[in-house]
This record gives sequence, C-alpha cells and structure tokens, in this order.
Amino acid sequence: MLVRCTPALRKGLTAALLSLSLVWPAAGQGADDLFTVRDVTVDVTAASALAARDQGMREGQRKAFDALFDRLTPEGTRARLPSLDSTAVDAMVQSFQVQEERASDVRYLGRLAVSFNAAAVRRFMRSYNIPYTEVRSRPVLVIPVDQTGGAPVLWQAETAWRQAWADLPLQSGLVPIAIPYGEAQDVADIGVEQAVAGEADPLARIASRYEAGDVAVAILAPAGSGVTVTVTLYPATGSAPESFTINQEQITTSTDAASGSTGAHGGPTGAHGGPTLKAAVEKIVHQLEERWTAANMVVPGQESDLTLSIPFTSQRDWLDTRKRLSAIPTVSQVRLLSLGRDRAEVELRYVGDMERLRSALAQQDLSLIQASEKTELRRRGAVSTPSTPPTP
Repeated sequence: MLVRCTPALRKGLTAALLSLSLVWPAAGQGADDLFTVRDVTVDVTAASALAARDQGMREGQRKAFDALFDRLTPEGTRARLPSLDSTAVDAMVQSFQVQEERASDVRYLGRLAVSFNAAAVRRFMRSYNIPYTEVRSRPVLVIPVDQTGGAPVLWQAETAWRQAWADLPLQSGLVPIAIPYGEAQDVADIGVEQAVAGEADPLARIASRYEAGDVAVAILAPAGSGVTVTVTLYPATGSAPESFTINQEQITTSTDAASGSTGAHGGPTGAHGGPTLKAAVEKIVHQLEERWTAANMVVPGQESDLTLSIPFTSQRDWLDTRKRLSAIPTVSQVRLLSLGRDRAEVELRYVGDMERLRSALAQQDLSLIQASEKTELRRRGAVSTPSTPPTP
C-alpha cells in the first residue's frame, strides 16, 4: 500500500520509516506470563518411579490447563470445556519447568510450572466458540482500612490487615494487585477519612504514583467470630463506584491455638492475621478477577475493522503509540494507511465489540475520541500541539 510522503516526512521520520511495516500484528506483550501456570502440584503412585513421573507430568499439564482455562474465562465456563486427552493438552504446551520434585520406587511428588503457547490456546478457544479474555487490567491499587478497633486505621500503625495484603503472592492473572508501602508520600497523598469517603483527587494522586488504574478501598470490620470486608472500587474512568461485601469465618490452625496469638478482630489468627485474613484477601482478589473477566470477555469470531486517525507530536510519540497498540491482545492487526508530519491513518482489526475495545485501549492509556468526521486515537497525557520533527 502506498504511503503519502512529504519532504517534512522524509526529513523528520526517516528512522521510523526504516523500521516500519505497513501491517503489523499485535504482539500481545506479557502473554508469556499470562499463559504460564506455576505451583501445580502432583502426587502419583504407579508401578515404577519412571511410570509415576510420566503420569505426574501428564496430570500436571492437564491441571495447569484447567487453571489457565479458569483464569481466562468467567466462573462456570468450565462446564463448556470438552473432554481432552493428554495429546490435545500436550499440543498446547510450550514448555514446563520442575520447580520441586521427590520420588520413591513407585511414587512421584512434584511442583511444576507449565507454559502454554498463546496462539494454540486461542485457536482452541475459538474452535469451541468459548468466550474468554486475555486483556490484562492495569494494576488495581488496594487501600486496606482496618476498622476492627472502632475508628478506621490506615497509616497510623502496621495492621494485620495491611500485612495480609502485603503477603499476597505476585499474581500472573488478569488483575495485578498493588499495595501502598505506607511511606510518607502515601500519607501525604491520602488520609483515612479521605479513603473511606472515596474522595476523587486523593485517590487519583496515589493511584498515579503507583501507576495503577482502579482503586479499591477495602474496609475490614469484625463480624461474630470472623470478619466482614466492604470493598468499594473506584474506576479510573471516573464512572460510578462499585461495591461488594465478603464475609469470612474465623479459620484457626493448631499452630494458632497453641500460640494463643490474637489478631485485629480479637480471635486467634496467628502471625500477620493468619489464615482468616489471608482467606478474606483471596476472596476479594477472586471477586475482582471475576468482575474483570466478565466485563472484558470476547466471543471468538466477532471481528471488526475500525479506521482511526492518530495524532502525534514527534517520532518517539508515534512509535510509543504503535508499541501500545501492539500490546493489546484483542487487536489482531494494525494496517498503516498513510503517515504524515503529525498524524497517521490506520485500520485496526479487533476481536469483540466497541465497548471491550475501549476497555482494552484504556489499559494502555489510549482512548477513542470523536473529532469532526474522524475517530482519533489519543494517548493520555500526550501534548496536543505538534512539534517540529527532529532532524536525522
């Protein structure tokens, strides 16, 4: 396809054109991590150690695929998963790593990390017409407020509730979680009363510093022998807040009972709030993931094209926008129609509807704006006044 060239274009964007393809597919950056399932445990007994290990590997790969399927689809979708033999699962496995293993003459115990081929998994989902999503949200910043003592506490003390969130393992799913460190700048950004009230400016300040999107204020309160947590989610888009509540009965281990340790809500909880608060945190993370998956899943085969105008102020600005587009998994192709001094015309091919496209773009700080008769793709924080392209 012919690109309209001007002297200014040749002078200012030579380097860009040298590395530019007229059509480029979305790279889906970060897909390797999303399509890797870690800490898959297997425990198999067979006629020999070798047979037990082979069977353990097959079972581990199947367990990992089930976990990946649940990660990419809304709750309840597992019922649509067809019966798969080990050969079908193995065809989607890219690599695996043995994190830990022990064996006897007839028994194998292992902990595995299995990486799946993203393209193969997409083909599988599409062939069975299973709705799924692989769009990762920007980190959700969780602000843990402890109200078990009556007055709400945020920064004044190191609470078991905040520690329970700090102990959350790194996630490889669709909704990364960020927790404030409790440093002086955090205290300056937002106070406990502002967090409880959901004041927009303080929430935006602290979210920006942590490069987060939505902010979730999680208020812990006692409830009988357990706890209740009210979570209010403040979307980065500025739309109306969403709330949900989870209840968690007290979980007491033999270690907790022997130590007599007491947590924030008055019952035995062990170090850092123990299993009770850990279980509450896991429930909240699960709820956030389910909300995101349900809102962003796409139906395979629903593919559309959209022509966009992309204004930019410099060569670097244009290449940065192109990189962001390439990181969106639901954008399958970007075709360059023309490239001028301060804007490009492109055709996007994407999976899903317009609402889900907007959501996916927002995770890369991109938004669609109707300008005159054209739809423009703009990057948040980009300067609108064009600058003179640099001289090579």
